[in-house]
Formats: sequence, C-alpha cells, structure tokens
Amino acid sequence: MIFYYILFYSFILLYGTLKLGIGPDEAKIVFASSGWLHTLANTLYKIYPHELFVRLPVLLISIANVYLIYLLAKRYVKKEQDALLAAVIYSLLPAVLATGVILNKAPFLIFLTALLLLLSPFRIGGMILALVLLFLDKAFAILFLAIAFYALYKKRWRYAFFYFILFCASWLLFGFSVGGKPKSYFLDTFGVFSAIFSPLLFLYFFYVIYRVMIKEYKDVLWFVSAVAFLFALFLSFRQKINLLDFAPFAVFGVILMVRTFLHSVRSRLPKYRKKFYFAFVIVISFMILNDAALFFNELLFGHLKRHFAKQYYIGKLLAKELHQRGISCITTSDTSLSLQLQFYGIGLCSNFKLSKTSGEKINIRYNNRILANYYVSKSNE
Repeated sequence: MIFYYILFYSFILLYGTLKLGIGPDEAKIVFASSGWLHTLANTLYKIYPHELFVRLPVLLISIANVYLIYLLAKRYVKKEQDALLAAVIYSLLPAVLATGVILNKAPFLIFLTALLLLLSPFRIGGMILALVLLFLDKAFAILFLAIAFYALYKKRWRYAFFYFILFCASWLLFGFSVGGKPKSYFLDTFGVFSAIFSPLLFLYFFYVIYRVMIKEYKDVLWFVSAVAFLFALFLSFRQKINLLDFAPFAVFGVILMVRTFLHSVRSRLPKYRKKFYFAFVIVISFMILNDAALFFNELLFGHLKRHFAKQYYIGKLLAKELHQRGISCITTSDTSLSLQLQFYGIGLCSNFKLSKTSGEKINIRYNNRILANYYVSKSNE
C-alpha cells in the first residue's frame, strides 16, 4: 500500500513543482549563495536551466522521505497500517508539501536525519554518518544536541560525550548566533510552527510533547522533535531565527502523535471512541484544506491582499514579457527580482532599466488578474 501512496504523492509534488516559477530565495541559492545546495543547484542549472530539473533532487528526496518515515514509524507503532498513517500525515503537513516543490534544504535534512535514526545513533554506521553531517550543514547541531540529551537520559555516557562534542564542533565550525539586540519573536515562531503542522494539528503536537515530557518514556524521536521545537522557542525570545534549521527535526513528532492518538483510541471501549474519530476527521480535514490552499493558491489571486505565493509567478511571467519585447538583459534595483530574471535568461546590462515608476508599462497577469506592474525604459531616455 505504501508504494501506491508514494506513486500518488509523486504526482502531487510533480504538479506543484511544474506550476511554480523560481522564487527569490531559490534564485539566490542558484546564483548568489554558497555551500553544498548552491553547488548542486548551480550545476544542474548549467546542465539544463529549467525549474523541474533544478528542483529534481528536492522532489526525489521528498518522495524518498515518505518511505523513510514509514520505515522509521514501523519501529514505534504496533501495526503496519499505523506506520502508513504516520507516513501519510507527515507527507501532507503543509510545510512538508511546500518544501517538497521548491528548492530548499529541508527535505535533505529530513532525509539524513531519518537515515541516521534508522541506522541508530549509537551504532558505528550512525556515528560515521553523524561525523559526515557535522561538515554538511549547521542545522545538524540541534540534532547532535538532541541525541546527546537522549544519551544522557539513557545513561550512555560515552555517546552523550560524542554527540555533545559534535554539537560544540558544529557551533565552532559554522557559528551559532545568540547575540543581537534583544527582541522577542516568540509569537512569530509559535505562529510559524502552527503553519508548519496546520493550527489544529500543532496543538496536538504541543500536547504530545508535553505529555511525553511529564509522564511517559522518552525515546530518541521525542528528543529530536522536542529539542528542536523547544530550542527554537527559547532562542526566539531574543532573536529572529531561521526555522529551516529547526522545523525539519520537529516534524518527526508526527510519529509520536500517531502513536499517542492510536493508543488513546485503542485503550477505550468502541462506544467511547467516536469522539476521537470525530476529532481526527476535523483535524485532518483542516490540514487538507490548508494543503489545498497551498496547491491551488492561484485561485486566491485577487482575494488576498498579500498573496503568499505571488513571488513565484512574477519573475517567470516578467521574463516572458521581456523576451517578447526582444529584451535579453536589463538593470533593476531589485536584486532578488534580477536573480529570478537571470534564471530565465534575462541578464544584467545597462541597455534597459526596469522600475515601478516610468517607461513602457508591463502588466504581469495570471488568469486575467494583474499581479504586478513594471515599467521598462532605455537607459539613455
């Protein structure tokens, strides 16, 4: 059954990938960034400059993650269909869907974390992989800290020391800012986590993290998801954080949620289970509604004052308009937009100027709705 679902899920991600143009953050990764993801994306762009090809590793890894979550869940739940449920819910999390169709590092972090947990962090294979992860990305510092706490909880002192050393080494290697002018982003961070899971499911995630903390056995999954979540909240009291360094680890809490929910259902007589089934339908329906808003976001053009996905359409549509006017290079004060145009073959030069004030007007339309207005003029005008 899992393979049929993965096939279905592949088509969902493919649809989302093909529909969206390259966004500002993606263009920055391709052209104006550094690190392993930039190298991968820039190499793919040079081979074939198309959104699908550049995003292909993200697409494939996101599909593989569903199966890895399924394999991991089988170790923590009683039945195979329970593991399937965990994999399905994970795959339908709004943040997982969103990061599965655009260029970003989250799917890779989830993949490598799941692989480490499957190999077992206390075995030689897992420890070797952890050493590799140390040099790959700074986000794994949180994973190392979580496993170190788990090892302390299990009184596995040498493993606690090993992973704490990895955490410190990652901090020294990449840096980990906790400075800056004190300003609370706690509510912002809480709100983003709510969007990652969908609001109702996030409330249950919060409940499960708290419940396990005070009254149940804490396995490595709890430490990974709880440390990422709580550490993000702690840092957000002082500074704005990059949730891509925390959220990929928190989503492993889905397995805990499924296990806790099914235990609550099965520990009751059938006549007392209806309220749980009703709550489940409400929560999942709300999550799917969020997913629908993400995947059919173009239907919301004209209905939202600030459309969350508009930036993924403008660059491609503007590049098309410029090509139709015979313009192959242009200058603009908007650096992010310039990188998007570069992806679609519009280089940087001083022959033409793009602005929002004067020149030949270009209406950026999608489904007969105006998304933005730009003006093009010759530089000598």
